[in-house]
Amino acid sequence: DEVGPLSLAATRAEVCSGICAVLSETDVINMVSRGVDRGEILRGVHESVAQRLARLLRSADAKGIITLTGGLAADEGLKGALERQLATDKGPAVTLHSHPHSAFAGAIGAALWGHYRYLKLSQLPAEEARAPAA
Repeated sequence: DEVGPLSLAATRAEVCSGICAVLSETDVINMVSRGVDRGEILRGVHESVAQRLARLLRSADAKGIITLTGGLAADEGLKGALERQLATDKGPAVTLHSHPHSAFAGAIGAALWGHYRYLKLSQLPAEEARAPAA
């Protein structure tokens, strides 16, 4: 609950590697040892992730309303960084939405897929339903 507000309150971002998680972790450890403000570290991490997400959204020609799902969708700091990044890009306008229960989107999708598979398998003859999937 503290991560998003700390990131949003920071006046500057400490630059963090966006190449891979290991390099980012090393950067964060170095920042902590140098005594960099936690909010600046978080904002830097959020901006690094937002840059990568914005590139993915632009490469997919995303426009209009984008719904954020998963655990990070509830992180207002990340959402703010992504909104700032998308606003500076030259792409079409994008509006970000999230929901407090967005962390459950993957589980709901898995449950729906499981139900669909159950229905499909229940329609097969018994010997086909037991056979391993190819």
